[in-house]
Amino acid sequence: MITGPDSYIGHPFAITTLCQRLHVPTENDEIAIPLDPLGRVFFRRALRDLEAAQAASAPQPPPPAPHHQ
Repeated sequence: MITGPDSYIGHPFAITTLCQRLHVPTENDEIAIPLDPLGRVFFRRALRDLEAAQAASAPQPPPPAPHHQ
């Protein structure tokens, strides 16, 4: 929150201003329920990233020994 002797800027003003600057439609007040709860989406994304990082850092098996004939 920004305050001064003649001004008060709270988060609703900041959100509206940012939406206007980014050309986000603000006339429609329709609120949509997310398909997945945000916690579930965040957890799945974090788990996917963790598994990818673990797979990338996993030790690779040594190459097969050459065959001498």
